[in-house]
Amino acid sequence: MTPDILLIGQVTVDDTVPAAPGRWQRRLGGNALYSVAGARLWCDPKRVGMVALIPENLPFDVFEILARAGLSSDGLKRTSQEALIEWIVYEEDGERQSMPRNHALRDPAVDLQTLYNRYVTHLGDLSASFQDIPEDWLPAKAIHLAPQVAERHREACVALRLRTEFLSVDPSPHYSRGATPDELQGLLRGASAFLPSQAEIEHLGQPESDWCLVAKELQASGFPEVVLKRGSAGCILATGDSKQVQVLPGGAALPVDLTGAGDAFSGAYAASRGLGHTPREATERALVAASMIIECSGAIEALQLRPQDASRRLDQYIDAQISSR
Repeated sequence: MTPDILLIGQVTVDDTVPAAPGRWQRRLGGNALYSVAGARLWCDPKRVGMVALIPENLPFDVFEILARAGLSSDGLKRTSQEALIEWIVYEEDGERQSMPRNHALRDPAVDLQTLYNRYVTHLGDLSASFQDIPEDWLPAKAIHLAPQVAERHREACVALRLRTEFLSVDPSPHYSRGATPDELQGLLRGASAFLPSQAEIEHLGQPESDWCLVAKELQASGFPEVVLKRGSAGCILATGDSKQVQVLPGGAALPVDLTGAGDAFSGAYAASRGLGHTPREATERALVAASMIIECSGAIEALQLRPQDASRRLDQYIDAQISSR
């Protein structure tokens, strides 16, 4: 079976530091893997295709890891670029901070602006483009663009909007912070769904704003669907055929590691829409996927989650919503 639910993103190394005293751990990470982990909970893994560049010095065998999860590795390409390694430091309230460990990206002899420019350039060099998609994977039912540099997203939207039935974008904060709804829509013209986290568009809600209104403004700018991810608070859904936005609560979970929750949400949403579910149904599935991902330690464990457990938790999530009415 040829994959027709495609997810384009990055693979990284996450060195995670717990909030409580303890040892840090090196884990395989990256938005591509977490997006795939969310998608495979709702459809046959053979239909899921990951497109990413794999650094030669990556200390994990991504090809084998995908095979164990029943996924194709035909969308992976090796690159001589150095893997991005990031410290991810957690706080007691679940918040986290990240910083690169690569020497060139934290050289104390270099000014902060130059380091930032190097970081963004490095991200771009590790970003798969639409040209890296295997030709026989197109056209596709659904394609999701995980956070990447602005130019990658702009090019992909132009090239892919006519080669898929559904195209979703999770923006990178490197270009979304400070942008107006019209600027974002102009950059991502052709996207079927815009899936930002609240942190990625925080400026649109300043001072304290009605986030439902922000979602409606984004949808009115030209995005047919907008899903604003708000962590444990759930999400806000705005679609063109809705008279008002819908607010959905987060899924019940016992958090272990919050890394990858938003990416898994987006992957699950894109897969569900590609399978024909409504935006509301896709959002419910995405919330369940995110709740399951944060109960895992790293992407490798997330890729071993069982679809039957996701289906059971979806039933529980919907029952809880009915009971709360």
